[in-house]
Order: sequence, then structure tokens, then C-alpha cells
Amino acid sequence: MNKNKFLILQLVIIFIFSFSNITSLFTQTLPTATSTLFSGSGNCAICHIAGNGVLTTQTGIDISPTTLWRSTMMANAARDPLWQAKVSTEVIEHPLLQSVIEDKCTTCHSPMGRTQAIYNGADHFSFQEALVDPLSLDGVSCTLCHQIQNADLGTDESFSGGFEVSNAHDIFGPYLSPTTMPMFNQTGYTPVYAEYIHHSEICATCHTLFTPFVNNQGHVVGYFPEQTPYLEWKNSIYPAETTDCQTCHMPLTDESMKIAINPPWLTTQRSPIWGHDFVGGNAFMNSILKMHSMEIGVTATEVQFDSTISRTTKMLQEQSINLSAEVEVIEDTLNVIVQVENLSGHKFPTGFPSRRAWLHIMIKNSEAETLFESGKWDSEGEISGLDDGYEPHYDVISSQDQVQVYQSVMKDVDGNVTYTLLRGAQYAKDNRLPPKGFTTSAPEYESTEICGEAAADDNFNRSDNIEGSGSDQIHYKYAVTGKGAEFFVTVQMLYQTVAPQFAQDLFSHETDNIARFKDYYDGADKSPILLKSVSLNNVNTGIRDNRETQPAKFGLLRNYPNPFNPSTRICFEVSKSGHIILKMFNILGDEIDTLINAYKSVGVYEVNFRATHLPSGIYLCKMVSGNEIKTHKILLAR
Repeated sequence: MNKNKFLILQLVIIFIFSFSNITSLFTQTLPTATSTLFSGSGNCAICHIAGNGVLTTQTGIDISPTTLWRSTMMANAARDPLWQAKVSTEVIEHPLLQSVIEDKCTTCHSPMGRTQAIYNGADHFSFQEALVDPLSLDGVSCTLCHQIQNADLGTDESFSGGFEVSNAHDIFGPYLSPTTMPMFNQTGYTPVYAEYIHHSEICATCHTLFTPFVNNQGHVVGYFPEQTPYLEWKNSIYPAETTDCQTCHMPLTDESMKIAINPPWLTTQRSPIWGHDFVGGNAFMNSILKMHSMEIGVTATEVQFDSTISRTTKMLQEQSINLSAEVEVIEDTLNVIVQVENLSGHKFPTGFPSRRAWLHIMIKNSEAETLFESGKWDSEGEISGLDDGYEPHYDVISSQDQVQVYQSVMKDVDGNVTYTLLRGAQYAKDNRLPPKGFTTSAPEYESTEICGEAAADDNFNRSDNIEGSGSDQIHYKYAVTGKGAEFFVTVQMLYQTVAPQFAQDLFSHETDNIARFKDYYDGADKSPILLKSVSLNNVNTGIRDNRETQPAKFGLLRNYPNPFNPSTRICFEVSKSGHIILKMFNILGDEIDTLINAYKSVGVYEVNFRATHLPSGIYLCKMVSGNEIKTHKILLAR
């Protein structure tokens, strides 16, 4: 009996192992279908995979194109359940425009299927055709991007999916003197060097999107800038610095290596290698694709999705914004001055108008009681205290139900807020943070304008009344009379791919695609991503901004206590308003912590330095403002 149980257990284990292997194989199968113009990514992966020193870093990391790409939103553009649900919503609301809607949406989400259909003489390409065509389901794939011709790139004609692909079967790449015959013999395509493949104009063909909008009678009456990151980038400092889309979204590996495993005799080494990471800010949908991979039919494994989600989160947290804060106490008011700076090459948040970022600020007393909180959110990811319709932009916030939300909000021809793309005639609000160098005088401004109260805010995209700061400064004011003498302030910047208001509008319609996405959405973690956080500890109301008498000098005062264990108060004077950096170093010169990195007005300030995890010894406090530098030694004694 025990022997039989043991045999049954073995069979169960074998079945589970076999099923997991089958699942793994299923989710890793890339399409090998072909058409007159295109070839599935599986055919490219035959040679461009990692192994034997090919497309593998010295530390053993696989950087082959399909490994990095297959778990991105580009690879899953046609399978994206949110996109599918949104297309069906637009069709329900405008059934007479079904062919227009579906053809427009499949142009960039199912580009190979749609482009082939038009090449074959079709008038349009339908949503249903896209869902059954293997090349359509390959998303934005290898032979699509690498066949885009250098025709009208960067012009209006190339936007909204206006890329051109010929039947010449040339594969445009970044390397001089490519070896041509192996690829031609294997696939019928010929590799060709093309310098323009490095440029943002390639990306702009789909990521500059103008969609038609209708009036109350359902007639198309104009075109609306649904997303314009390329035009925002043009109106910034980055083109002059030769910083393109690929700089951030296709990060370089400087190592030299072979880029094809076949043929074996190929010895050419290439450098640099452009990583096909293609991550932006959509970790939320990547997580849904991972959680429901079998049902959605993705071609990536959980491990590959985890890698993309990790890279996406890293980009959001390290390359999207800077956050700084300082505190002034003037009379009976605690004034928290928050500065948010855009680090990206386009507006942040960027792209599709379901995204938003917001500031969450908490003021607590010495007993850790929350006295003021703006930007609190619930388990569904919704922000507390929002106005009906949308929250306006603020320069000064003095109430907990006022929240600084950075977003774009559409309105229809009657001026009413709408989440329907075909009804979006203008923006009621667009206070997304512009990139550095962004000005209202640029030729592209009409399609990328700042809308709503932010347009009149002297602290939005301005510094000393000069445009182009790419930042916003907000003043939070809280009356402290009778609330204690010591406060703790925390400021956070949070980000969301799908705002609950957008989702609930979507769910007010009924289709199978909407019902499916709702199931996914209801089961997903809708918590926002924390981008940056700043804490100001032990804010003492006895320290005031002296606006009448300037400090005697710029510099560091004595810290107290000194020696200290484990924390000490660092005091410093600012005699001229400007950007102040205050950092801690060990005696060897290694940076330990950044205490201040913010604009400071004239005054005397304090900041707390905690050395809980540091050993005893001498540490250096360094204060920098422009060309002025001050250094002070402090002693940690355990």
C-alpha cells in the first residue's frame, strides 16, 4: 500500500514537472510566420540569441534583443488587455466609426498585420483580424522597426503611424559594413547600415499620435494630440545635447561582442550594443500580463516579466523626477516648500492620458500624530479629497483636500470632462511637468501646451521668471499655533499608470474585452509607485526665516551635540538665496548621505543627521552653493 502511494506520488510529481515545462515552452514560443513584408520575431531569434559569448555581458547577463523585448509593452502591444478594452469602448460609443477606430488603433498596436493588409490593397484593418493574425500579435516587432524607411521622418506625414515600409527586405541597423549573406540566406532580408536608426524620429512615428474627435452629432471635426512625447522632446534642451529616445529607452552596453550565434564562423565583434529594454512607466500592465500570461497568450516567462518590471520601476524612480523640500516658519505658519524637477526628455507623466503623478505630504507632531495630510490614497489607489471632474493645479495648498496632481484631462466640444478618445477635443488640464528647456514660444507648443491653472503659475516651469526650468514649486501652509514646537514632515511623489477615474469610466461600458480587463484590474495591486521621498525631521518652530536681517555669512555653524550618538543637528547659514547642497562624508572622502539638495532662501536652518549604522569616527559635513564651499568635522562616539 505504501509502495503504491509512493508510485502515485512520483507520477504526480512527474506530471507537475512536465506541465510546468510545457507551460514554460508555451510562454516562450515566438512566432515564425511570414508575409510579403514581414517575418515573425522567432525567425530573428534563431541567430540573435545569447550563447557562447554572443550577446552576453562579461558578467553573464543575456542582452539579446528578443530576451529583453518580449516582456515589454511593445512586444505585447496587440495583446494588451487594457488596449483591447479601450478599443471596444470607443466602438460601442461610435459604432458608425468602427472601421476608422479599429484601423487607427491597429496601425501602431498591430503594425505588421495592418501594414501588410494595406499593402495587399485593403481599405482598413479590423480589430478581429488583428486578434487572429500571428504577425499582428507579435506587436511592435523586429521587422517592423528595422524596415522603417527614411522618408519624411520627423514631419507631420510620419506621425500617427505614418511610417513607410517597402518590399525591398532591407533590415536597417546601427553598424557599418554588415555581413549580409547569412541573414539573406536564412530569412531573405539584407542588413543595411542606417544612421537614422539611432534617432528619435523613428520612435515618433507611433509615439506622436493625433486622433480624430467628433462633435455631438458624431461627425469628425478635428484632430486631437493624444500623446506627443516627440514634440515635447523637440521643445527641450535634449536635441541640442544629442540625447534621443534611444539614449534612455535603449541603454548601451559598451562591451564588444558578437551579435549573432549563427553562422559559427562569424567573428565580427560589435560595440556598443543597444539594449532592447524599451521600458517606460507601465509596470502596472506588465504585472497584469505576467499574472495572466497563459490566458493572454504572451511569449515571455515570469522571470522575463520580472526583469522588465524591475527595469521599469528603476527608470521611474531614478530617471523621472527629482524631489526636494525645505521648511520655513513664518509667524504661526509652517511653510513647506516642495520642488519637483522633471528629469525625462518629455512631459512627465508622459503618453496616454490615463496616467497621473501626485504629491503626498504628511506633517506629524513629536507624538507621531498626523496633523496634516494631502494626497492620501485608499486600497483602490484613489486619492482622497479630489474635486469632481478633476483636481485643479495649485501654487499654494493650505487644506488637506487640496492635492497637487500632475496629469492631462480631456474635454469634449462642450467643455465637459471626457475619457473617450473620440470625444477629446482639447485638454481641460495639462500640468504634466515639461522637460527642461520647454518654452511657450516653440513651434510645437500649440500641440503640447500647458493647460489650466498651471499656465498662469509663476512657479511652474519657471525660475526667476525665465521659462524652461522643467520644474514646479508648491507651497504647503499649515498653522502651527497650539500644535506643538517640533514637527516631522514627509513628502512623496507617487505615480499611477491607470487612474481609477479612467478605469471606472471604462467599466461603465459592457463588452467581453472590458469584462476581462475588469477581472484583471480588480485582482491587481493598484497601489501607486513611490518615485521619491523626502523627510524633514525635528522641524523646530523656533527657527524662523529672517527676512529683515540677513545672516552675517554663508557657512556651517557648530553642530549639537558634538560628539554625538546616534544623531546630531547640523546648523547652517544662507546669506544669499540659491541652490544649497549639504552632504556627509567619511574621513576617506566616501559620500555617506545627502542632507540638503534644494533651493534655500536667506536664513538660518537646521537639519538632522542620523548615523545609526555608522561606526565611531570623524565625519565631514560639506556645504556647497555655487563656487562657495564650507566643510566642518563632526565626531560620532559610540
